[in-house]
Amino acid sequence: MNIARLEAHNFRNLQPLSFTPGPRFTVISGQNGQGKTNLLEAIYVVAALRSFRTTKLADCIAHGQPAAKLAAQVHTGGLDRHYEVTLDEEGRHAKLDGKAARPLSKYFGGFNAVMFAPEDLLLPRASPSDRRDVLNRSVFHATPAYLGVMASYDKTLRSRNAVLRDRARGSTTHEAATRLLEVYDVQLAEFGAQLTQARFDHVRRLAARYPHNFAAIMRIDEASLVTLIDQFGPVADEPLEARRQRLIELLTQRRPQDLVRGTTTAGPHRQDLHFQFGGRDAATTASQGQLRAMALAWKVAELDDLRDRFGAPPVLLLDDVSSELDAARNAYLFEYLDGKVGQCFITTTDAKLIRLQGERYDVSTSHGRFQIYDANT
Repeated sequence: MNIARLEAHNFRNLQPLSFTPGPRFTVISGQNGQGKTNLLEAIYVVAALRSFRTTKLADCIAHGQPAAKLAAQVHTGGLDRHYEVTLDEEGRHAKLDGKAARPLSKYFGGFNAVMFAPEDLLLPRASPSDRRDVLNRSVFHATPAYLGVMASYDKTLRSRNAVLRDRARGSTTHEAATRLLEVYDVQLAEFGAQLTQARFDHVRRLAARYPHNFAAIMRIDEASLVTLIDQFGPVADEPLEARRQRLIELLTQRRPQDLVRGTTTAGPHRQDLHFQFGGRDAATTASQGQLRAMALAWKVAELDDLRDRFGAPPVLLLDDVSSELDAARNAYLFEYLDGKVGQCFITTTDAKLIRLQGERYDVSTSHGRFQIYDANT
C-alpha cells in the first residue's frame, strides 16, 4: 500500500498542503518546531483516526480555525481508495470513497501507518502506561477490531471506578454499590478477556521474531525476550472463557480492597510489556545501546508481522529516529528499510544522517518552512 496523494487543511501549523509523495522514501528535513512531525501526524490521523501525540483530536486543529480536514488517495489491494477525515470540536467525521464510514470498522484495514519516534527507542525503560500505549497501537494496526474492544473496556472501567469512588466518599450505600459492581464485573470480565486475548496473540507473534532481530542488530548471541505480563506475572495461554471466568473471580476477590481505594486495582489496564536481557529485567540491567536495539527489534517485528498479515508493508513514519541511533544501528535500520518496507516518511534535522538522496522542494508552515524530497537508496 502507498499514499498517492496527501492533503491537509487547517491541521496544526501546516499551511494548506497538497503533495504527491514518492512510492518509497520521502525525507522531511528542517529545524525543530517547523512542523515536520505535524506532517507525520497528519498521515497517521487519516490512517488511524487517532493521534500518536494527543487523545483529543481537536488539539490538531489550527489555532482560530473551526475545523481541520485531511485526505489521502491510497493505492491498496490493487485499488485506489480515498480516505478523508474532518476534525472539529464535536469529534471526527470519517469518509471512505466519498461516503460516511458506517460502521467505522469499514474504514480500517486497507490503510495502515506505523509510527516510530525517538521516545520509542527507550521503550523497555518507559513507564508501564507508555508501554501499554505502544502495545495498544501495535495490536490495533494488526487487528483493527481491537479498538472497539478497548473502548468498551475503558468505558466499563470508568463506570466501575465511578461506583467505587462514590462508595468511598459515602455518597451511596454498600448494598447499592455491590449490586452495580456485580453488573460491571461481568461486563469488565467479558471485554477484558477479549482485550487480553488480542494482546497475548499479538505479543506471541512478535516475540517469535524479536530475538532474531535483536541478535542481528547487536551481533551477539545473548538472548533478549519480550513477554506480556500483569501484576501477578506472565500472562498465561488459556481459552477465552477461562480468561473471562478468572477475571470475574479476581474482581470479586479484590472488591473489598477496591472499595477502600476507590479504584479497580487489577485487570488488563495493569498489563505491561516486559523486556529481558540475559535472563534479567532489561529496564535495570541493559545499556542505552542495548535498550535502543530492543526497541528497534520490536518495531521490525511489528512491521514484518503487518506485512505478512496484510500482504503488503504498512506506511512507515520515522520521526527523527536516526539522530538517536549510533552508526551501527542506523546502518542496520536503513539496510532493513531498503529491503523490506514500502513507502516510508522520514523526518530529520540533519539530512546527512539519512543515507538517501533525491529532489527537494520547500513546504511552508506558520512557523517557517521545511524541505521534502523523494529519495531512493
